[in-house]
Amino acid sequence: MNKDRAEQLLQQKNLKITANRLLILDLFLKKNFALSLSVIEHELPWADRATIFRTLKTFQEKALIHLITDGTKAQKYALCSEFCEVNHHHVHPHFHCVNCGKTLCLTGQEISLPVLPEKFQVYDISMVINGLCDVCRGIT
Repeated sequence: MNKDRAEQLLQQKNLKITANRLLILDLFLKKNFALSLSVIEHELPWADRATIFRTLKTFQEKALIHLITDGTKAQKYALCSEFCEVNHHHVHPHFHCVNCGKTLCLTGQEISLPVLPEKFQVYDISMVINGLCDVCRGIT
């Protein structure tokens, strides 16, 4: 477990350090792709679904993770950058592998925002690229 890093992130966001928060955050730190609630439940079978969901909502509110809608039925969550603020907006594309189902943040590649009419308010911007990841293509 990357306990030290998980504790550090929780402290940075002024969150109480609990066993469940450490386990869930450690799972995000170990994976390099977005996780759905069902994947987290599978990886942590002893954890209560309601506790996992509450933890994800808290992490999202504190800008530890962000929500990704990748076109599948499941909402997925990915770690935010360490400089993310509470009113965070993630204006970067995501890649979804149609074979293995993994969704990854393509950070460092911002999406250009269109000019909207003056009185419009943006809540979310999403760009998902569908294809095959390097592993599914056999290029690792």
